[in-house]
Amino acid sequence: MEWLFVYENGGWWLKIDNTEQLTEYHKKTDRSRYEGALKMYTSGERPENMSLEERIKMAGNRDYQYMIGAIMQARNLECSILDGFRAMNIEIGMAELNTIKECGAVYINKAGGHTFRVHETQFCRRKELIFPDFKIEDIRVKQFQGGCHWYAYIGDMQVRNGGELKWNTETAARKAAESILNC
Repeated sequence: MEWLFVYENGGWWLKIDNTEQLTEYHKKTDRSRYEGALKMYTSGERPENMSLEERIKMAGNRDYQYMIGAIMQARNLECSILDGFRAMNIEIGMAELNTIKECGAVYINKAGGHTFRVHETQFCRRKELIFPDFKIEDIRVKQFQGGCHWYAYIGDMQVRNGGELKWNTETAARKAAESILNC
């Protein structure tokens, strides 16, 4: 399966536009997504065992947020914490599926959050479900033999500026690539 990653304002999103891809995405990510949250719960790092200050400090922690979501689901459904994680996962998957149905695609970020629209400026196709994480040393600038234009690449991606794929100077091509990494 091929995965399409799109770039917007300094961040990469996975674009999924069909149920087969969404199912494969969940097969590959569900197990690891809740691992930290489940470890917190089983080690006793639960809200009832924390002071208010500790809970406030943890509020921005993704694993803590997942654990709270699973606890709430378990309480609402009167089931185990494991069932709470399953219910939360079903709810997330259904929301993503509805977004595909209503908007044509769902965009999922590295943390697992999703949205219905991304104004992409770059894209990258990959065989593996690995979010791009380019570094400055991944930049390559190339001019074809006998050519007068320069092309910029970052890792496995060709740099674009709107519909433009080529620049008149090596410096301009390099700056275009660097601007993506500096967002």
